[in-house]
Amino acid sequence: MESRCIAVPRQEAEPVRQQLLEQGVLRTDLDIQSDDRYVYLPVSAPVDISGRTIQHRDFEKREQPPGLQDLLAELLPPDVSLSSFDVIGDIAIVRIPDEALPHRAAIGDAILTTHSSINVVCRDRGVKDEYRVRDVEVIAGEQRTETTHVEYGTEIAVDVAGVYFSPRLATERKRVADQVEPGDVVVDMFAGAAPFSLLIARLAQPSKVYAVDINDTAVSYARRNVQRNNVADVVEVIHGDAAEVVPRLGRADHVIMNLPHRADDFYPMATQTGRIVHYYDIVDGDRVDERLDWLVETAAGEGKTASIRRWRQVGTYSPVQIKIGVDVAIS
Repeated sequence: MESRCIAVPRQEAEPVRQQLLEQGVLRTDLDIQSDDRYVYLPVSAPVDISGRTIQHRDFEKREQPPGLQDLLAELLPPDVSLSSFDVIGDIAIVRIPDEALPHRAAIGDAILTTHSSINVVCRDRGVKDEYRVRDVEVIAGEQRTETTHVEYGTEIAVDVAGVYFSPRLATERKRVADQVEPGDVVVDMFAGAAPFSLLIARLAQPSKVYAVDINDTAVSYARRNVQRNNVADVVEVIHGDAAEVVPRLGRADHVIMNLPHRADDFYPMATQTGRIVHYYDIVDGDRVDERLDWLVETAAGEGKTASIRRWRQVGTYSPVQIKIGVDVAIS
């Protein structure tokens, strides 16, 4: 049957598929098509993904086995629902409401049954310790928390219990990488397993990328990932506190600040380092303008001139709070 679709280069297909799923517009009743260059993702409504245009193609109807929601309907009380879950490599990470906790093992089994690419299901119990990593419990599948996530052809090894990583930022990481010019110097202040640094090194042509993190587990994975993706000649992983390390690195063309709960503590220092600061924060949805004004005023207090090049919502944190990404030009 004919359907709207988006044509995506094969190496970009998985993060775009995830984004369409999150937006609720991917047609899961139709089989995805592909050829040597593109993957064709059927969609139920017009959608803007990185400026790609909508096409029309004929798709095969997919035979639908019992879906996850069908299985969950048999397990959970009618007034209890399960939100969408993150997939990192072959690990699903799901938040389970308290009233559904007695059924968590069955919920995990249902996810395994309906998603053949998933081998581990973890319950997300929130964040823990100063590094704000996920507090996870394996509830189904293999007893492990390490996996390899592939994003735009980049292989990212990560332990979801020891290093924070969000697959939902795939498009955002690509968007930042696209802004890096040949020869640029990049400082990734809170690098984690280094997904930003890796994509920039592989997809752009920077002269140097400094990936900094205070979490020794994150640094260990970042170093493994740098070797795995053959970017050791460009990416230098540094174990240390960004407040102490970054001032020693000198001026950079791009500074990435992906530490939403504490980025404001480090922003004054970043204005002294970066020509463009990619700033991430969590704010009330109706107070975004206040945060943008603060970014400009704080830079002025540091003797710098700041202008907001662009801001966008990159996620939802709570019913009233959103995660924003802001590109701030500093001079």
